Amino acid sequence: MSRPVHIVASGLLCARGDSPAAVRDALWMGECSAGQHTLGERRFPYYALPVEEPDWSLRAERAVRQVSAQLGPYAPATPLFVASSSFQIGLFEQQGAPFDMPVGSASFSRQIADWMALKGPRASFSNACVSGFSAIDAASTLIAAGLIDEAIVVGIELANDSTLAGFGAMELLSRSLCRPFDARRDGLVLGEAVAAIKLSASPGPWTIGGLATGLDAYSTTGPDPDGGPIAGVMRACLHAANATPADVDLIKLQAAGSPGSDLAEANALRQVFGASMPPLLSLKPALGHTLGASGIAELAALLAGLDAGQIPATANYRDSDAEIGLAPVTVRRQATVRRALLNLIGFGGGLASLVVERS
Repeated sequence: MSRPVHIVASGLLCARGDSPAAVRDALWMGECSAGQHTLGERRFPYYALPVEEPDWSLRAERAVRQVSAQLGPYAPATPLFVASSSFQIGLFEQQGAPFDMPVGSASFSRQIADWMALKGPRASFSNACVSGFSAIDAASTLIAAGLIDEAIVVGIELANDSTLAGFGAMELLSRSLCRPFDARRDGLVLGEAVAAIKLSASPGPWTIGGLATGLDAYSTTGPDPDGGPIAGVMRACLHAANATPADVDLIKLQAAGSPGSDLAEANALRQVFGASMPPLLSLKPALGHTLGASGIAELAALLAGLDAGQIPATANYRDSDAEIGLAPVTVRRQATVRRALLNLIGFGGGLASLVVERS
């Protein structure tokens, strides 16, 4: 048995706004300002949630409840799939040592379910930046097989010093701006997001056309610069969607301003799309790189724009890089997009591509 899987609702809270519609409008207006996060003697640009609450748990609860309310009604037994890179690390930091570690960080998913008044099965996914698409993959597979009828997929990434310190120690963070595909790109700018989508076997405006995941074992900190593994995942995704490169109207890039990963993605795009290259869009200069939440957050933001016939501009792109040889859209435009491909490239070698289609 194989059934279509539809995206029937979404919710989003991030630096650009408190709903998919608010984020869509901010992207259309070109908003991309970031705050700062101080770590020791270093200060980094950072995209924080617009939630003023000093207590970590209360702030997380407020954000989750706000996003869940945007999904509309759902049955308490609806299965929950949670994607995150850090789960409740920020809570441990706020408590200070010594503190009791839970049996597993996935226990935070139980807390999220309680905040959302969900009593059904729960699953947790934490494989870096591709966590969100891994969660969608699991949920949509069960729906397609007729094992469940609906699912809620949540991406959540909240501020913590541990994550920032790890990326900072490897000199992977920019001190200024996220500049995807730009010759001046010098690293990532991290951020927070809480996002959710509701998947269903019942009809909705968008359908999961295809999804593919893979691994790139070239390095623990970056993909094969040739882009071969990334290209392979994109081809597998298009095959799953019964689509050709010419059928894709828009690509939502991973492009986070990383010198190596941006180059690898560009090389992969040329291998797959060649002369059929559709418009390219990166949302990370406006939303920040929200790590485990990025797949769900960027999907919710993108679909809100496409529902309004909008392709926003990619912020902070100015100088072309001859080695990359591609440029993202820098002028906003009205357009009807029927099929979009979204890429994720994860720290540690995770790869994922998703095709969404108008139902």
